[in-house]
Amino acid sequence: MSYVRYAPEAETPLADETELMADLETLMVDLAKRVQAKHGHAFNGTHAKLTGLMTGSFAVLPDLAPELAQGLFAAPHVYDAVVRYAPGAPEPITDKASGQRGLSIKVLGVTGERLPDDDEQATQDWVLGLDPAFTAPDARAFARTFRLTGAQSPRLPEAAILALSRAARGIEAALETVGTEAPNLKFFGRPPAHPFTEAFYTQAPVRYGDHIAKLGVFPAAETLVALADEPLGTGDDAFREAATTFLTRQEVVYDVKVQLCTDLASMPVEDASAVWSEEASPYRPVARLTLPPQRPWTPARAAYDDHLAYHPGHALAAHRPLGSIMRARVRAYRATQRYRFEVNGVSAAEPRTNADVPS
Repeated sequence: MSYVRYAPEAETPLADETELMADLETLMVDLAKRVQAKHGHAFNGTHAKLTGLMTGSFAVLPDLAPELAQGLFAAPHVYDAVVRYAPGAPEPITDKASGQRGLSIKVLGVTGERLPDDDEQATQDWVLGLDPAFTAPDARAFARTFRLTGAQSPRLPEAAILALSRAARGIEAALETVGTEAPNLKFFGRPPAHPFTEAFYTQAPVRYGDHIAKLGVFPAAETLVALADEPLGTGDDAFREAATTFLTRQEVVYDVKVQLCTDLASMPVEDASAVWSEEASPYRPVARLTLPPQRPWTPARAAYDDHLAYHPGHALAAHRPLGSIMRARVRAYRATQRYRFEVNGVSAAEPRTNADVPS
């Protein structure tokens, strides 16, 4: 099989990208300000409510094929990792309003050439969502949708947000019965599920050393078997309670896999909404993420989470995030994190090992 070689020309900036990125940054910071005014605390620009902050190991597999042994995955190694699970809302609301959910992985002790302007020198962050592709093709389309929908969240009472989520969930379920989907409805009204049963994806592509790829994190078979009869409650903190009940008694294992780009026409870099065919290029395992038994949420971990910053710009040059959606994410995440630290009066406290994370 032939794989597309990475070259800077794989990216094509939008004609008005400078102005567009500045506009998106303003939109995201304005949203963070409204959330802070509503709740008296500044949160992550998205995925505000912490379900769990967990420590574990990120083990790069041995004997990878040459096209997979790239960047962070060039040689077998076991890294410490700090993993954050959170629903997608930009403010801490009830888990009954089920929509997008995210898993962020901070791989610690990483060495190698970094991205320019990266303010973190020892981690590789992977920021992942539930779908294999993003809801918008590019930053312009995302700004248009975000202005009409996501930016309105803090202006609504929680009861209204919950009602909209349930309505979107019902419409999306009806569409799926006739074999179609609506990504924006799915984003806002996804059926709830146990936190450890779902797969997560970078959604938009990244550089993968000599190649271009998407990365996915999938619950391992043994984890799914153990979770088969695990209930998910219906309370305001259902995700947190389910994660705590399971992880305090049993480990959670994920298979980390990569889907390499084989054709830029059908697997584009600048259209993040394009689902790459798994028939043309399947996800292939490159690492294992293991979370040993622990309490994923404690007051000490919630306080420590205020000092952390997860974003795609914390990366090796070999794993540069690609496409306008990723370029917008890097800029917006940095801006909202600066705002969050400043308003909350805290400083960044990036962990160097798992021992830095309180229990």
